[in-house]
Amino acid sequence: MRQVLRVAALAVLVVGAARASAQSVTYNFEDGTDQGFGHKFSNDASESFPIENVGGSNRMRVARTPGDFQEADRSTGSASDPLYQALLAASANEAGYVLSYDYRIDTAAMGAGAGTYLQLGNYINTGSGYYHQYFDNGRDLNLDSTQLASGQVFSGTISRTLAADGYDIPAGETFFRLGLIINGDGANQFVYYDNITVQPVPEPGAALVCLGLSLGALGWRGCGRRRAPRA
Repeated sequence: MRQVLRVAALAVLVVGAARASAQSVTYNFEDGTDQGFGHKFSNDASESFPIENVGGSNRMRVARTPGDFQEADRSTGSASDPLYQALLAASANEAGYVLSYDYRIDTAAMGAGAGTYLQLGNYINTGSGYYHQYFDNGRDLNLDSTQLASGQVFSGTISRTLAADGYDIPAGETFFRLGLIINGDGANQFVYYDNITVQPVPEPGAALVCLGLSLGALGWRGCGRRRAPRA
């Protein structure tokens, strides 16, 4: 049993090393700040989004601004910034990178200002002028008037590859912007965001190595417990 655990630990290290070779970034707001997010097409100084502990986790609260829908984004031109590194790597392989985030929408907290529709999406903009949004009337999430009047909490995780969202980021960019879309008609609409992540898709090769090591360990264990035949 001890040998099986050792080999399983080695398998975890192999998978971890494979993923570490690619670039990733996560904004979980556990430091109590908005971690560099600002209002649309602006820097962090343009707006300070409140961070609130909801359900035991710090979340960034983003309110919908009347007349706007590109509500918050994180921009960078620094090559040492993990977001810069992740999007630069993704520009060479959009199918190999996943954009994900957690959302939480409390319709009861919106009260009479919940409106009749609320839609979520995302966008990426680069220094050369490239812009693409995955929205089209709420492709991430689309709540109707009945749902918004229900007083319920709607929460979940959006997770897709950049290729699935239609992104084709030009190569050689030196400036990146990752943004969040909120579209609606209510006077008091807002969304809690958490775990906004750009990360590589888990590598099949690493998973196969892990499986092979685990099966090998189980086989070794079985051989070790075999008894010699009686005379």
